[in-house]
Amino acid sequence: MVKIHMMKAQEGDFIWLSYGDMEKEYHLLIDGGVKDCRERYADVVRSISAKGESIEAIILTHIDCDHIAGACEGIAKVDAGILQRTVKKIIFNASKKIHKEILVSKNSGEYGVKEGIEFCKILKEKGIYDRIVERTIAGEIINLENGALLKVISPGEKQLEQLLDKWESYEKKQLSVGYSPNLEKVKQNLADLMRDKSGIDSSVNNASSIALLFEYQNIKGAFLGDAKPSICMEGMKEFDIKDVYPVDFVKLSHHGSIANTNLKLLKKLPTVNYLLSTNGHEKKVPSKVVIAKLLRNCQEENKPKIVLYCNYDWWESQYHNKYFTQKDRQLYIDTGVLKINLLGGEGTSVKDGLILYGK
Repeated sequence: MVKIHMMKAQEGDFIWLSYGDMEKEYHLLIDGGVKDCRERYADVVRSISAKGESIEAIILTHIDCDHIAGACEGIAKVDAGILQRTVKKIIFNASKKIHKEILVSKNSGEYGVKEGIEFCKILKEKGIYDRIVERTIAGEIINLENGALLKVISPGEKQLEQLLDKWESYEKKQLSVGYSPNLEKVKQNLADLMRDKSGIDSSVNNASSIALLFEYQNIKGAFLGDAKPSICMEGMKEFDIKDVYPVDFVKLSHHGSIANTNLKLLKKLPTVNYLLSTNGHEKKVPSKVVIAKLLRNCQEENKPKIVLYCNYDWWESQYHNKYFTQKDRQLYIDTGVLKINLLGGEGTSVKDGLILYGK
């Protein structure tokens, strides 16, 4: 059994994955959302410990605040003894050489450097700093208890070096890429957006994001963090995945940003189930072009439908139910070709042995 909790993390990511059976479960925490997630993060760690179970890995995909801040402040609230008993590994590309060379930058916190520094300090104070896995890069396999494993498909060595070499200039000059408001695109029909270009994400942080393939028994899935599609495809070559790698779900990269999903990657990871973590704050994401690409791939691969599993009703709360045009509804929503599933605490079964929750 695999349970995936898409925790409410505002515009960020906070995913709690459990696998195992009725007798014992094992856990992964992937990112931790924004600062407001700190209490929820601490509660999750305590609840796992109270059952006498283990967190096989705390995974922080990269140092953007909407991924790291909640974990940083949440761990600070948990007793050191609980953490030492419960946490086995910490997968975080900001230790030792990277920690020394990048995280010395004085930053306002927008891109998470301050949180990265603080996170490492907290791990030392809690006595679990030595559990950081050094330099997690594409091609590595992380073996977990009870036969589960993680295949790392991003970042590559080059992307970590760029994070080392270019942070200072990036910090001063970098503007948000592919994360602009969707208002103009929202007015268009999905059918008319299928041929739009996906865009390019030039963010050094996102290029260094950890992306993973998860395997347990008959369940396979992809957690893409904020990674770039080209880097993920290169990383899949490290596992000799030359054609396709069918999965039961894909957690879409960068909250559905136009610059982080393309058709080539969708075809490499065939599925009908897509996880989307965002509240759509200020109408930034999800990009309607991304949803159009999902539908185009659905048509080209002769799939009957696609399902978006969301932890917020962003299409209503941010767009007052005007995100989809009348034509969108007639062609895709009313016909069941596009289904949007708002996850709740009761759980939604994707297939036998795979349940999704939204909390």
